[in-house]
Amino acid sequence: MAISVRQREILIKTLELYIQTGTPVASNALTGVVDASSSTIRAELAVLESEGLLTHPHTSAGRVPTDAGYRFYVDALMAGEAPVDSQEEANLFREAEGYGNVDELLQGISEGMSEVTRLLAVVAGPSVLGDSVTRVDHLPLREGAHLIVVSTGSGQASSTTITLPLDVEDEELREILASLNAFLGGRQIGAQVATARRFLADYNPLAVDVVLEAVEVLSQATERGLFIRGASALFARLDDLDPASLTAVVEIFERRRGLLKLLGDALKRSVSNPSGVVVSIGAESGIYGLAATSLVAAAYTRREQPYGVVTLIGPKRMEYDAAIFTVRSAAETLTHCLDSRF
Repeated sequence: MAISVRQREILIKTLELYIQTGTPVASNALTGVVDASSSTIRAELAVLESEGLLTHPHTSAGRVPTDAGYRFYVDALMAGEAPVDSQEEANLFREAEGYGNVDELLQGISEGMSEVTRLLAVVAGPSVLGDSVTRVDHLPLREGAHLIVVSTGSGQASSTTITLPLDVEDEELREILASLNAFLGGRQIGAQVATARRFLADYNPLAVDVVLEAVEVLSQATERGLFIRGASALFARLDDLDPASLTAVVEIFERRRGLLKLLGDALKRSVSNPSGVVVSIGAESGIYGLAATSLVAAAYTRREQPYGVVTLIGPKRMEYDAAIFTVRSAAETLTHCLDSRF
């Protein structure tokens, strides 16, 4: 979106003032922070509104940001973000080294994130998002029936029985599993099913489908390893979340299916994003009930493989710079602890 340098400055200052105060921003409020006359500022605000970056409540002459305005602001923050000071980051989660196991570590990080930002913090481990698969084995049971055993990156093993088409020999199943093991290499199968199917295109497609379905089910998401802190902080923001939106948010967290999808999508986007931090504003999350909120998330790794995701959720009128810094620091802290201690 092409706007002038002055319009960009006015837009960003408008966002900053609105985030600080929660009230529509009038032109006279900007005269103290923008080097331009009140009439010039009013004209530029009108242009920004025509571009869909600002709007104004019918009861006020002041402007408030649209979702597009928030997106412009966040993109500007991400593009100009200063490097994280290592000492400040160390102080933010300085107790992380003292936790005795992974669950304590994830819970402690979630508590620290919520305490620092006063937002809802969600930290998800691998079992929540669908565990990585380290190996798939089988045991013949009877003609056409086999026990499929899936071993995951978190050390768990689970099994199920499959029945192959009559024309599939045991030798072909062994070849399918050997090729599948070579393909997976510790990946999460959920996002790789279509690619795995193409990788196994030389084998009986019906047999491949049966195997992949079993592996996907055995490695699918559970609620173990999901740590949520700061619900009271979200409820305290009733001025920013209307009752209908708050009810929808609570329902998503109670049913969990929408939350797990949200976290899984955030993990995938973070892994493919060069900055490592992703921000979803309003309807960008793809979940209607979260249209009044924003999400800031970053993936963390273990031994250079995606392991989970840290997330902050709150009203769109949140302090994005603090949220971005916090999730990045939390993800880097978890990565360091998992690599060095677990």
